[in-house]
Amino acid sequence: MRRNLILVTSLIAAIALAAIILPLEFVPQNNKIQAQAQTQASTISADNPPTSPPHDMTKMMAGQDSSMDSDQTNGMQDNDTQNAPLSKTSDNVTVDFVATPIIQTNKLASIQMHVKNSQSGAKLSHVDWAITVKDPDGNIVYKTTTGHSHTGNMGFNVVFPTAGESIVYLTTSSIGSQMMGLEVEPQGRTHTMLSGSPKGFAKDPENDFGSRTFEFPVYVQAIDEKHTLQGTVPGTSVNFEMSTTSKKIVTGQPVTFVFTATKAQDDSMITHPDTQVTVSTGGYIVAQSAAVEGAMTMDGAVHGHTGVMTLTEIFPSSGPYVITVNLQPSPLSNYMWGRANTTFNVFVSEPTGNMATSETADASANPPANTVYIDGLESPFFTPDVLNIKSGTTVTFVNTDGNTHTVTSVKPGTTDADGIFDSGMIKSGKSFSFTFNKPGSYEYICLIHTHMRGTINVS
Repeated sequence: MRRNLILVTSLIAAIALAAIILPLEFVPQNNKIQAQAQTQASTISADNPPTSPPHDMTKMMAGQDSSMDSDQTNGMQDNDTQNAPLSKTSDNVTVDFVATPIIQTNKLASIQMHVKNSQSGAKLSHVDWAITVKDPDGNIVYKTTTGHSHTGNMGFNVVFPTAGESIVYLTTSSIGSQMMGLEVEPQGRTHTMLSGSPKGFAKDPENDFGSRTFEFPVYVQAIDEKHTLQGTVPGTSVNFEMSTTSKKIVTGQPVTFVFTATKAQDDSMITHPDTQVTVSTGGYIVAQSAAVEGAMTMDGAVHGHTGVMTLTEIFPSSGPYVITVNLQPSPLSNYMWGRANTTFNVFVSEPTGNMATSETADASANPPANTVYIDGLESPFFTPDVLNIKSGTTVTFVNTDGNTHTVTSVKPGTTDADGIFDSGMIKSGKSFSFTFNKPGSYEYICLIHTHMRGTINVS
């Protein structure tokens, strides 16, 4: 009799447990997805709702995206957000542009550019480069106006702090036969390298093309990493993914992280995982959720009814952070792997709008009346590059670039100085003024970078 009572009691307990699990595991697919979406919504704080669903629930429940290799960290990105190689041509000069195919915020990305003659396809020797990278909000995140390449190649690495479409602005310029009024040696001039090497300058044709300006888009996605973790139960493994709904991670602004747990063998959703998340920097813990202890956590661990969990954090300072995750199944989980843990590295930036220096602010703003900004190697080189004034007006040229430049009047259409005015060397942040007393049109250049050209029209 007692034995029968025990069997009946066990059967009732099993039926009760199945009644809890079955609604999520065995309902028709459409109802199943709807149920999961509802339970997912219950795990997200009403004060910090995500701007969009973290994942396509249908896709994950169908077991897709199962191509992840074990012990690897990979960015998850659709084909339309990958950076394919680009090529643009302007007046017989072509620039090939290659960026890291998958770029995530605050992770070092590679940019490679190659300038060549459009007709022959041969690269150009001895070219100058001016490069500016702007994020989707128009903030400058990288800039150099002192690039030079002997073989037509220019590469650099940069971190993009904001998700979305950034723009790489490039101005490339040739080296002609004269610089600073002196003759440039033939081996230092720009040639079309038909020979394949700058050493073949004696046979390769010179190519003093002046300057060309190009723009290339670069797509940057928010953090999205997936780790494959081995469980303490033999033969088990879990995919654990971290993404964010935020375009950028900056100090003082809330960032919502989305964690997703799936089975490694088919990427199907794991129900009811418990997670402890610790955010730290330099050994200092900034935030930590409740511990995952024992078969059933008692202090309110981060829990995902459908395997999706969210956590919003505000970072108090910029710099590198580590997000440590301890993961285990609850008694109601549909997959028992024991325990697993992993870490994600996150870099937090200062707000880009506050990072602009006085130099970049001056260079990007409209200059005061009767003032010309010397922009440098970036087209249009001077702002404004054509200035109309009255006779007797004094014009001030301000060097807002990092390089040293000159403002030198020249004979129309040439690079020959005419002696009317010459600033000499203007260092970064310095200025030169000249009063135009006679009506006429005055052309001027920078003697160091002779393709930089402007005009003052005096009436």
